[in-house]
Formats: sequence, structure tokens, C-alpha cells
Amino acid sequence: MKIGLIGCGRVGLTMAYFLRKQNLLLGVYDKNREALARAIKLLRISQNPDYVKLIKNSDALLFATPDDEILNAYFQACRYIEGKKYLFHCSGLLPAEIFPGGKNIYRASIHPFATFPKIIIPPKKSRYTIFLQGDREAIRIVPAIFSKQSFSIRRIDKMTKPFYHLLGVYSSNFIVALIEAIDIIGRKTKLDKKTFEKAVVQILNETLNNIKTYGTKESLSGPIVRGDITTIRKHLQILRQFPDLHDAYCALSRIILKYAPSQSRKILEKILKKN
Repeated sequence: MKIGLIGCGRVGLTMAYFLRKQNLLLGVYDKNREALARAIKLLRISQNPDYVKLIKNSDALLFATPDDEILNAYFQACRYIEGKKYLFHCSGLLPAEIFPGGKNIYRASIHPFATFPKIIIPPKKSRYTIFLQGDREAIRIVPAIFSKQSFSIRRIDKMTKPFYHLLGVYSSNFIVALIEAIDIIGRKTKLDKKTFEKAVVQILNETLNNIKTYGTKESLSGPIVRGDITTIRKHLQILRQFPDLHDAYCALSRIILKYAPSQSRKILEKILKKN
């Protein structure tokens, strides 16, 4: 099995590293020449085939482009696709069926459930979870390509696939957004950076440990779970100078409002909607 990588970004290079480690990587391609040159250097590819040979001679093509570019990249490649071919992409949202079907064409979506903020070769993370969806024949060969030592493969269905992608957004990007919000508020405290970071990291770690140990409901503390109407009104008043933080406060509070004392829940619901 020889695999050609189309798209040499952060996800693509990470996946290519493991493929090369198992001697499965035929070569790489990126329409951006700088990205292509960087990939060849980082992956230590001595002889990278030209684009046409890469498409023709690969048993499988792995499209690791941005979602909006997957079909464009496929249509560019399909002119040179001959005989049996496996088509994989790394989109968390799009199904394997985004690729047109055909005789001897087997499709799968291989979505690594991880965050890739930087290109690091070799990757620091030793094992990834892959959510796999697609044609039966394509799904069958994936475990042979992505070894158990480096990947944990979980098969999912087409209908629930978008929720797995949303799960990643909420588990990663929105955590970053929340920390950014914390930083904005932290600047108003006038704490020195070292004290601020120590305090915030400590409470974040405590919260995550509590969630792991007790679950979400039993990990809550603060004004919502106490039903502290006056405090919440004051918070919202202060946050009017930060419209985005104000809206996030209301939205996140509404999610956990079900844990507020019943006698104050309706009042809080009105306050969080009205504001």
C-alpha cells in the first residue's frame, strides 16, 4: 500500500509522519510551493514524485486540505486516477461521500480528534483517536494503515459525524476562547502576570479534576448554583463594557441554569434573557 498526501498543512504533515514511519508514504503535494518544500524537508523525503506520478502510482490518496478545498483538490486529481483507488480525507464535518462514487473507488473520512496548533515533526502526542466513516472496503483497510501503536480508531456513522466535529470545536477552540475571555477580565484585576497565571491555572486544573471525579453537576460552585440573583445582576452590569463577554456569560449561564435552586431559576432565566 502506497499513499499520496495532498495538502501539507498541520494535520497532513502529522498524518504523513506516521505513514512515512511505516514506509507507506509515496510522496506529498501542495499547491503552495513553500509548504511543499517544507514538507519534503521535515519528512526527509529524498525523492518526491511529481504530481501526476503521485496520483497515478498511489494506492490511496489522503486529502488533508481545508474543507472548502477538498473537492477542488479531488477534481484536479481525478483526471489521473486510474483503476482501483482509495480516497481519504481528514475533514471532521464532511462525510466520505463528498467524493463522487464509482467503480473501484473506495472512500473514507479519517478525522483525527486532536488539536494541531503548530507543525511539530515528530509529533509530541504519541497516540491519536481517529473517527472513521465511509465505504465498507475503505474502512476495512484503515486499521492496517494507521497502526494501533499510534492511533485508536472509532467508527462513526454519517448522520452523527457533524456532532463529533462540534465536540472537537467545543473541547478545543472554545476552551481557547474562554481562556482569552479570562485573560481580558484578568487585565482588569491588575494582578501581576505570574500571580494571575498561577491562580487561573490552579482553578482550571481543580475544575477539570472535579469534573473527572464528580461529573459536571457536582463540580459547580458560584452564583448560579447558589441562586445568587443580586450577584448575577452585578456581573451583567459590569460586563456591559465587554459586549462579547456579556453575551457569553448569559449563554453559558443558561446552559447550567438547570442546576440553580428552583425558587430562583425563573427569575434568573428572565434576567439572562433580558440582558
